[in-house]
Amino acid sequence: MTDPSIKVSVVIPIYNQEHYLRACLDSLLEQTFTSFEVLAVNDGSTDASAAIVQEYERRDPRFHLIDKPNGGVSSARNTGIAHACGQWIGFIDPDDYVAADYLQVLYDAATSSDALTDIVMSTCIACDGANKSRQHFFPEPFTACTPREKKPLYHQLLDGSYQQSKGFVTAIGVPWGKLYLHSFITANNLHFDPQLTRMEDNLFNIQAFHDARRIMYLDYAGYYYRVSDLLSHTYSGILQGTYHHAINECGSLLEAYGLLDDEDLYRAWNTEQVNLYFQELKAAIAQAPPRWGSVHRAAVQCRRALEGRMRRIDNHALARGARIQYAALTNPMVNGAVTGILWLKRYVH
Repeated sequence: MTDPSIKVSVVIPIYNQEHYLRACLDSLLEQTFTSFEVLAVNDGSTDASAAIVQEYERRDPRFHLIDKPNGGVSSARNTGIAHACGQWIGFIDPDDYVAADYLQVLYDAATSSDALTDIVMSTCIACDGANKSRQHFFPEPFTACTPREKKPLYHQLLDGSYQQSKGFVTAIGVPWGKLYLHSFITANNLHFDPQLTRMEDNLFNIQAFHDARRIMYLDYAGYYYRVSDLLSHTYSGILQGTYHHAINECGSLLEAYGLLDDEDLYRAWNTEQVNLYFQELKAAIAQAPPRWGSVHRAAVQCRRALEGRMRRIDNHALARGARIQYAALTNPMVNGAVTGILWLKRYVH
């Protein structure tokens, strides 16, 4: 149920982020836009995260702590959506922060036209320690209503480098940096899949972009995205096949929406799958004992385990770089050669 007095609900999924959380919440206290609520969903944190949110609850009645057992980031975001009272819903990760005009800029854009807008999107500033890099997801602002106009969005969801400059850090598939119309989310039953630990953001946005009547992209960077934790993706998680269910779900959506009838998107999707499976090969090599025999056996086992999935790939539709990865995942000789190169890079100094 929305509350007309609350224009924006900001959902923050939190799990053990006591070191960054105050910077995130302080940036919301400093907003020039004031008609918002903060739904800080504590997803079973074991550190001081919940206590920190309680401090802000006492300081400002717009801040609300929602406690729940640990269920993952998708579950936490869904909980935030269920509690939201704002006309618009935005997501912020607890280790990130926003500029003082962030909500004002997005809200003004969302309500600037007589035409009903369902999603407003923006870009970010990537932060890695003291370094900051201004990102441009797309070369210029645009509005998308038709399938043809939405094609660049789908393309970048499948290929993060699409229309981005060299050295890009992230892509449009993230849930943050956006406002979604609350009634649009409700009407289309949009939610994050709690069963997924990878690609859940992209899947949410594939559905959202497909269902949206009007999408606006702003080349505005008021979101500060910390990238240092990108290296924390564990090889052990990748080896457990964490991408497989997401790939299945993504493929089903793309088929259902008829997106794979487009040659460019079809090529991007096949290439993306090979890229993801190649990460499993790299993970197998990295996790094996540092002896050539063990590394080689791990690579062979990985190739054999992926045989069924690789048969679904159209190798004729692959981009050039992905063809080598495909060969490494299907051809025993290439598998051995690529394994040797990766092993040398990792273990031989």
